[in-house]
Amino acid sequence: MNIPKLSIGISFKNPGSYFKLALQSIFAQTFTNWELILIDDGSTDDSLTIAKSIQDPRVRVYSDGESKGLNIRLNQIVQLANAPYFFRMDADDIMHPQRLEKQYQALLQHDDNTVIGTAAYSIDANSRVVGFRASRQIQETGFDARHSFFHPTVAASTAWFRRNPYSENFIYQRSQDAELWCRTTSNTKFINLPEPLLYYREDGVFSFNNYIGTTLGLLDIIHNNLNLRRSRYLYLFSRELIKLWIAFIYNCFGLTKYLVAMRYKQLTQKELQAADEMLTMIQQ
Repeated sequence: MNIPKLSIGISFKNPGSYFKLALQSIFAQTFTNWELILIDDGSTDDSLTIAKSIQDPRVRVYSDGESKGLNIRLNQIVQLANAPYFFRMDADDIMHPQRLEKQYQALLQHDDNTVIGTAAYSIDANSRVVGFRASRQIQETGFDARHSFFHPTVAASTAWFRRNPYSENFIYQRSQDAELWCRTTSNTKFINLPEPLLYYREDGVFSFNNYIGTTLGLLDIIHNNLNLRRSRYLYLFSRELIKLWIAFIYNCFGLTKYLVAMRYKQLTQKELQAADEMLTMIQQ
């Protein structure tokens, strides 16, 4: 059996119409020596049928009919991976055609204690590019490491993910990535490529319930996982609660699109056209 150069892992649960486009973007990659591991997390839509319909020996599909949560599923996928490198991907996002190629080449230049992410384009519910999210170029420590990466862009050695599994604590079902970065930043090299190699779906798909779940996880990180001075603890804890209150107000008035827009910067017309053309090419 030929061992693939890299494994791509997707856990999916009712991704709807976005799933086909996510899969399309993987098959549109310039780098083709990969395997794709798909784990269903209790979907009730037709996504499992779509996954099983793929006729390609590089794709493996698993389903046990249960809903266990993304953190548990990600650890399962890593254990199933055959390749030396592992790439995260979400079922509702879209890869740039050169994502695998460029991140793989970057990984080869570093040891297996390195995690590499990228910048991203922000897209809306209709898969239109609305902005650009720059990647962080300075490695943060402690709680500041929570936003080290846009989580679907990360890649590292499979061995690294096995040494540093996602927490399976229920409290981190919406913040498993933040917990992982805070836990590993002191002993892992974090690198972000400046190029946008992912179309990250966030505009028009904001969920306040998900935001609550993320905030609860972040509050737990502050409370239990960091050795903080009292003043720093109170500052971080109260800041997350204030952000939650602000999100609640925006949500009540149907203004969450403005909240999401604060996360990305606007593109010039030329940049927007180039990003849209690439997205159109993926969909062909």
